[in-house]
Amino acid sequence: MNTNDLEKPVLSANNASALHCVMSKTDIEIAQEERALETSSEPSTALGRFLRKLEVPHEGKPLSVLRNPDLEPVPDKERTWGFWSYFAYWGLPNFSVATFSTGSALLALDLNIQQSIGALVIANVLIAVATILNSNPGIKYHIGFTLDQRMIFGIYGSYLGIIIRVGLSVVMYGYSAWLGGLCMNMIFDSFSFNYLNMKNTFPESVPMARKDLIGFLCFQLVQMPFAFVKPRRVNIPSIVTCFMALFATIGLLAYLTKTNGGPGPIFYEKVTLSASQRSWMWLFAITIWYSGVSMGVANQSDFSRFSSNKMACYSGLFIGTVLPGTFISLAGMLCASACQGLYGEAYWTPDEIVSQWLNDNYSSKARAASFFIGISFTGSQMFLNLTQNGYACGMDLAGIFPKYINVVRGTLFVQLISWVVQPWTFFNTSSSFLTAMSSFGIFTTPIVTINVIDYYLVRRSKISLLDFFTLSKKGTYWYNHGVNWRAIFSLLAGIALGIPGLVYSVQTQLKANEGMMNYFYGYFFFIPLVSGVSYAILCYFFPYRPEKFGMEDPIDYFNCFSENELQALGMLPFDDSQGDIYEIIDAREQDENSDSVIDEIDFTNKAKH
Repeated sequence: MNTNDLEKPVLSANNASALHCVMSKTDIEIAQEERALETSSEPSTALGRFLRKLEVPHEGKPLSVLRNPDLEPVPDKERTWGFWSYFAYWGLPNFSVATFSTGSALLALDLNIQQSIGALVIANVLIAVATILNSNPGIKYHIGFTLDQRMIFGIYGSYLGIIIRVGLSVVMYGYSAWLGGLCMNMIFDSFSFNYLNMKNTFPESVPMARKDLIGFLCFQLVQMPFAFVKPRRVNIPSIVTCFMALFATIGLLAYLTKTNGGPGPIFYEKVTLSASQRSWMWLFAITIWYSGVSMGVANQSDFSRFSSNKMACYSGLFIGTVLPGTFISLAGMLCASACQGLYGEAYWTPDEIVSQWLNDNYSSKARAASFFIGISFTGSQMFLNLTQNGYACGMDLAGIFPKYINVVRGTLFVQLISWVVQPWTFFNTSSSFLTAMSSFGIFTTPIVTINVIDYYLVRRSKISLLDFFTLSKKGTYWYNHGVNWRAIFSLLAGIALGIPGLVYSVQTQLKANEGMMNYFYGYFFFIPLVSGVSYAILCYFFPYRPEKFGMEDPIDYFNCFSENELQALGMLPFDDSQGDIYEIIDAREQDENSDSVIDEIDFTNKAKH
């Protein structure tokens, strides 16, 4: 008989004996430890009752200091993202104002347009490869960034990686929301000439215009309701807004280059750097571009877990990264160059270009262009901010306070707290924030590197899902008191070597150390060597081998895998509609029918082979 034709038993309370045959004693102890975390008595104090009311809605699902429904592996029926969803998810950072204006940062390195595009092509290919490597915990096991951090840093150590990502999310949410407000002003400008030329009533000490504040406020208000939308459901509007921004960019490029009669003077500028200087600036250009998307690379599992097909995810993110990332950047540089020829000034953002048109001639044609370009970039900026920063921060905060924060509450939190970073100061003062942005990858690159090394080389792509939600010392991710010191050391080593270059780039009056600056210019390449090699060496000389290390769960405890996945993993399905795992364990403790045990052991072994 072909074993593929065998019908595997579905484990439930009705055949608890079978469950105990494939669950080790350690698995049972871990599951019982999880139950202890999830069990809470009725609060007897007013504070306790108040905190109980604050707990996240969980509809009868387990809830503990380590677990809520948003942290569990994504079930098969909710994994609906295909090629276009991942094309859009990785296209959004490219179909945005920041990418359109990338040339202003790259040309400031004394590279010309041709050199800058060459560096961007290399950067985009490398980013896509790094993202694919970091996707697989989400694709294979359907877990997000939070559980990734528990895997590499330990149950308690994971808070370090999560807090780093939360901090960057808050800052970048405010930054992207401010750019979104500028895009929204293009829409309002098309409605009213008075709004276009609104006078600023703020004192000079306030580094923003009243008009910009209105746009920012409106953009924030429009974004806020999307906090209540499940992240996996924003793929369709993301696809639509990507193509709207693409058509808007093509329209800008076609009109400006045709009107100017060519690409403009910046396009023909020569590179005056020496060969050595040019090489380091190429590295820095690659690093600058990578830094802007490094946070998305780090938390890729948050969205790769929605994948319905591995190859669709790979191809969608690769094409969505490489093609738009190159074309939009090139279009932005050519538009700025054409503006230099037409208006005597290089405009690096769409709102500056549109403002020039409207002030030259407030005609119906110019207003229509302003409206379409404005709504296109507003849409792409909105879903970029939600997916890359809003939802991502919500998922991270859910990992820190699972009982009280889910994705909805976490997203609302970052929307409200993003005002604190005062994003208007990033653009309207001498703030060194825009320079410091090129260093954000210093904090996320070690996380990506350690995750890839740990998943592929140390664990051989095999992890246990049951152990993510326990404080048991037998759990795979307990390490030493809940902390994997090997990963922590490797993380800090990679970050520490990049900090001096960051300081030198911000504090230009300091005399820079050439070696440290070169490390900073190429940290996209150097940090993986430092953090990756140090982690591999530490794991070799100080191995961590708990009882379940490198083992997968024998049972689909979370009822999240498809039939094909269960067969590939050699895992038995679990029917949680007939009782949770704890009820089945309790039932087995009352049932010592040895005959059924022998039958199920024999069947399970056949099914696995």
